[in-house]
Amino acid sequence: MPKAKIVAPEEGARLQALDLRTLGRPTHLLPLFARALQQELGDFFERELNRRYHAGFRLLPLTQHLPAADDRRWQWHALNEWQLGSHFDRGLLLGILDYRFGAGSASAEAPAETETERRLARTLAERLLPRFAGVVHHLAGHPAPEPSIRPQSFAPQAAWQLEVEVADGDKPLGALRLRLDHAAFDALLQSLSSQRPRLPGAARERFDEQLRLRLNACLLRHELPLGEILDLKPGSVLAISLPPRAEVCVRGAPLFHARVAERQGKLCLAGFADAE
Repeated sequence: MPKAKIVAPEEGARLQALDLRTLGRPTHLLPLFARALQQELGDFFERELNRRYHAGFRLLPLTQHLPAADDRRWQWHALNEWQLGSHFDRGLLLGILDYRFGAGSASAEAPAETETERRLARTLAERLLPRFAGVVHHLAGHPAPEPSIRPQSFAPQAAWQLEVEVADGDKPLGALRLRLDHAAFDALLQSLSSQRPRLPGAARERFDEQLRLRLNACLLRHELPLGEILDLKPGSVLAISLPPRAEVCVRGAPLFHARVAERQGKLCLAGFADAE
């Protein structure tokens, strides 16, 4: 067995610490979800924005990580049993509004935030969050339920964050971000569990069919005084009778009691019961 390596404090400070919330969970399969969601978001931008407004929006690779505290104003929606948060950078919202109205609102001298921007952010969230849910249910292999989305007036504890930068051609505009509560994140990891590679034939073979144990049956224990043992001679007969049940052991440890029966001239065991 390899020995543990003791590192210097300055070297250990550069190592990434393990997060206990992700241990034992299929987080290594999250890139599968990232690719699927990236494709879904790209389809939305292409169909709903680029074709409609003759725009050139493109998405950079999606990133995902544990959420950290920030001062952004997140909007939260309840989507069926999940709670999902969303935030759109103002540069992204102004870039979309600039194509929609052609008002040049994406300039550096943009005025204070308007109700039009807030309404656009709500509309984007209500259009994108069901697509996120559809990706999760598709990975799980079952159809997504009819979405029921409604605004939330409070922010629950976030468990996971998704982030993708958006550019207009070569010009970066900003990022759209999504946050998942614990119920949504658990559902995502559960859907990814079905994507784990399985060994050939593993689904057809049961564990109890692969387990092999050697059973030893103790039919009788009979104690004799030392004097009677010394008096035994060839042909001596011991007066014994078989008990109604025998003890079944594995490597000397009793596991079952069984009834001794005879079948076709052979003794066999039947009626197994757990040993106390």
